Amino acid sequence: MRWTQPIRMFTAIFSLAAVLTACGGGAKETASQEPVQEAGTDATASSSTEQSGAETAAAEEIGSNTSEPASTGTETLKELQDEYADKLGYIRIPLDDHPVRRVSEEGSKNINVANYSDTVVDMNAEVPIHANTQRLIDDAFPFFTTVQAPDVSYITWEEATNLERAMVKTLFISREGLLITEDAMNNKDYSSQSFQDSMDFFRVTAKFESMAPVAQHPYDITLSQLYDKARNSWGKLAAMDPEQDEAAFAEMYKTARTDANNAMGLLNVLLSTNEEERMEQTYGK
Repeated sequence: MRWTQPIRMFTAIFSLAAVLTACGGGAKETASQEPVQEAGTDATASSSTEQSGAETAAAEEIGSNTSEPASTGTETLKELQDEYADKLGYIRIPLDDHPVRRVSEEGSKNINVANYSDTVVDMNAEVPIHANTQRLIDDAFPFFTTVQAPDVSYITWEEATNLERAMVKTLFISREGLLITEDAMNNKDYSSQSFQDSMDFFRVTAKFESMAPVAQHPYDITLSQLYDKARNSWGKLAAMDPEQDEAAFAEMYKTARTDANNAMGLLNVLLSTNEEERMEQTYGK
């Protein structure tokens, strides 16, 4: 899979308002003061005993995490805010500092496990599920902002929430994987390495252990819901054999593409400086 493949827009038209309504999200939803526990989505494909190319690249890049045990202590949200919060109030823990933390709630015995990095990670190994490079950000962030709507004003990368940053990277890779899948379907050739890599990536994203960053903004909740729906579809697609039933695979591909488009459409809105106005125009009060 290459990130520099020429940009091609999906032809499917999606209704963001309808999806937000179905997911129960939108401008009226408020985020909890405590970290939102990641529910995850079980992969429909069986797990492979071999590490995928995406996982291998991530492990090589963030190798320091694998040599140390994950943090097992419990911390309060205030402790994390005091140590890791930026000027916007977002808790940002570097990938080399064990971003998956056990967080206790005030006045409760409940403990949540949350990812405070800006990348989807394997919650056990605490490494990204894909190669996490500056080149990926340089390609993906403009695509989800100025390429989609050049006349709109956007926030900077530094101002984006952890989840928004993670979705910029993960959705960009998934988009290319879907384009590769479409080419394979059109050519009726599923033997290429790029197609196999795409299916591997979809299987990894759908695993329960693949944890997206915790919601730290009200709109993060809706974005997380759309992403969970999309990765569930990707997992189902990757579990199918297109050569056994091309019609069923094509139908599942349409669902996976639509779910991805819905998440990408919302992401573009959330990265704009007038996100509330655009949310109201699209979704209503």
